[in-house]
Amino acid sequence: MKLFVFIQHEEEKINSVSLEALQGAQEIAYKSGGNVSAVTFSSSIGDKLSGFDLNEILAIENPQLENFNPLDYVKAMEDVVTSESPDILIFGHSYEARDWVPRLSARLDIPFISDCIGFKYDSELTLVRSVYQGKFNADVCVNSDKCIISFQAGAFKIDAIKNGSASIRNVSVDLSDV
Repeated sequence: MKLFVFIQHEEEKINSVSLEALQGAQEIAYKSGGNVSAVTFSSSIGDKLSGFDLNEILAIENPQLENFNPLDYVKAMEDVVTSESPDILIFGHSYEARDWVPRLSARLDIPFISDCIGFKYDSELTLVRSVYQGKFNADVCVNSDKCIISFQAGAFKIDAIKNGSASIRNVSVDLSDV
């Protein structure tokens, strides 16, 4: 299983919910026998991630990605997903991700399970979502070869991220037609 986790940043600081999502991705990879790669829109953020246990870091550089624009973000990630074909895309659930990830899901025709608070893995991935304003938890089975997931803040612990070393691969995207 090939997992990609998107690392959101602002002013060269990694968003903490992205790091929590990274730890969740590492747990899924461990239980499924998969591997995790990080995707970021900044090579300097890629450098900060190089000390984590990742298969690799994809640093997408383009001046249009320096400031948040949902249309640019969707196109950049669409190009990466099309060329790399990950099985699962994982995002930290942030206001920014809530803006552009559903568009990515529609564009790629891949189901998006948002607001997850955990997961279970036996022979298949089951996601846990809080429903009815936190009164109940629901298990959501993934019946697709590919999916997009967002994890809520607090679902995983940053200090549980596994350390290691990862190489950075620079990826270029053409956003001229956005």
